Order: sequence, then structure tokens, then C-alpha cells
Amino acid sequence: MGRQYLAILGKDLLVEFRTREILLTMALFSMLLVIIFAFAFLSDPTKAKDYGPGIIWVTVLFSATIGQNRLFDRERENGCLWGLLLSSVDAGTIFLAKATAQFIFTLLMELPTILLIILFFDLPLVQPMEFIASLLLGTVALSLVGTLFSAMLMNARMKEVLLPLVTYPLLVPVVIAGVKVTSVAVGAPVNEDAWMWLKFLLGFDMIFAVATWFLFGRMIRA
Repeated sequence: MGRQYLAILGKDLLVEFRTREILLTMALFSMLLVIIFAFAFLSDPTKAKDYGPGIIWVTVLFSATIGQNRLFDRERENGCLWGLLLSSVDAGTIFLAKATAQFIFTLLMELPTILLIILFFDLPLVQPMEFIASLLLGTVALSLVGTLFSAMLMNARMKEVLLPLVTYPLLVPVVIAGVKVTSVAVGAPVNEDAWMWLKFLLGFDMIFAVATWFLFGRMIRA
């Protein structure tokens, strides 16, 4: 199972680093969002700490959705997914490999995007460890939920519209928790317990890791 997981993950990473279709699309879209937000909100720099955390998480959420829409395109076009399901590879292994690939792609998009937001809005990282932890846990949640529904809607018409409609309601708590932790991390005047929200994100990840892994095989064969 470990070798199968690494083989599928390695294939996705190798193909993507050669073509950079998903990474470039996500990066360009996120950069465009950052520029739009900068022109819209920099009229009052004193309030950057108030709306900066929301800008970070909205950008991450929207850009991650762009990558999720493309996650199963190669398998759909060439029938590779059904070949994998008919082989000895377990459906859960396929899911874990694809979710890990999506996690890596999203992290690579987040690095330059968040640096730009911090520079444009002059956001101080008062508690960097909490900020990094919220990003990692939030990205795990985005990857798990997005990978499951991306596979489910792989052959659907207008999947670019349907995917946000089915994933965003589930991911609203993740975005809220991420914004709360980020607000504390940048020193915004809020009365929030960052560790409580981090525990919430960890619990969300644990529950949905089991649920999405269990549902993937049943949903993909439906």
C-alpha cells in the first residue's frame, strides 16, 4: 500500500512539475485576487489587521478550488482512474495520494501569496507558530473535502460551478476558524483563544480524514 501511494503521488507531482498547469493557474489567480484586494482595501492602512486575515483565507479558499477542479482531469480524459480501480490498488490509497498532491499544490500556492499579502498590508506576525499551524490544518481540510468532491463531480457538466457549491458550505467553519487564529496571530484587537480554534481545526481534520477516506470508494463507483 505504501509503494502504491508513493507511486501515484510521485506520478502526480512529476507530471505537474513538468507541465505546471495546476500550479500556474492557482498562482496567477491568487496573485490577481491579492492585487484586487490591495487596491480595494489599502485606502485605510490602519485597519489592515482587521480585514487582512479574511483576505488571506478567502484567497486561499478560492485559489485551492481552482486546483481541485483540475485534480482528476488527466484520469478522466484517459480513463486512468477506472484502470486503477480495477487493479489491486485500494480506493483509499488513491484518495490519500490525490489529497496529498492537492495539499502540496495548495501549500506551494500559499507561500508567495501570503508573503505578498503580508507585504502589501504590512501585517505583523505576532504569533507565527499559531499562524503556520492554522494554515497547515486548514489546508489539510481544504484538500480532504476538495479531493472527495472533485472525484465525485469528475464527469459532471459544469463541475467548475458545482464544486464550490457543494464544498464551500462544509468549509465555512474551517475558514472561520482560520480567520480567528490569523487575527490573533497578526495582533488584531480581538478577544479570541487561538488554541481553541486550532483544536477545532484538528478535530475537523481528524473527522473528515476518516469520513472522506471511507466515502471515496463508494462515491467514485456510484
